[in-house]
Amino acid sequence: MKVIASLGLLILLASVIFGNPAFAESLDNIQISVLNYDGNSATVQITWNHDDKATNYKIGCVSCKPNTAEFTTGDSITFNNVTPFPNSSTAMLYVITYDSANTIISAKQLIVDLSQ
Repeated sequence: MKVIASLGLLILLASVIFGNPAFAESLDNIQISVLNYDGNSATVQITWNHDDKATNYKIGCVSCKPNTAEFTTGDSITFNNVTPFPNSSTAMLYVITYDSANTIISAKQLIVDLSQ
């Protein structure tokens, strides 16, 4: 299931990158802070650059069990219960930017070492 989700995200990223280069400024500057990690789950704060064309953001966790996603209209989110892949401290998250027509503007995959 995770392989399918990862493959889907990679295809999505490729279509956004090659499909519409006019929106290249979305998600250019993403800051990730691990606020706490107890060895099992973490609280992660994600902040990104403001984009006037963006009206909604979807932030999700591929490595989490179960896979989770949240929406926000702001330029940051605190994501709770982020879990790493089994036998590691590495988590995979993503941020997708949508415009007012609910069309994807940009997407970024985030690999985070929760132990740092």
